[in-house]
Amino acid sequence: MAMTLRLDDRQTEALRRKAAAEHRSMQQVALAAIEAYVHQPTPQRRAAVPVGDLMDMFAGLPPVDPSAFRADVDRDLDTSAHFDAYERAQGAERAE
Repeated sequence: MAMTLRLDDRQTEALRRKAAAEHRSMQQVALAAIEAYVHQPTPQRRAAVPVGDLMDMFAGLPPVDPSAFRADVDRDLDTSAHFDAYERAQGAERAE
């Protein structure tokens, strides 16, 4: 199905930059964004499971130490940030 998508200048430029950074067409990036959006859970679906049922489902799990959990999340974010910075640096070297 053909469709017309009207973007303002700011949105168009953001889409253009994203497509260039990923070496993809603007259409491919827009389609990926639409796919991600339409397949995400809706607030109604998230709210459809009663909290009591969730508590019962996860009752057998061991308790989580909040500081250890936070440390794991921070370590993961640091790794992701490092990887992203590394990838950007590698891309800059290849462009030169």
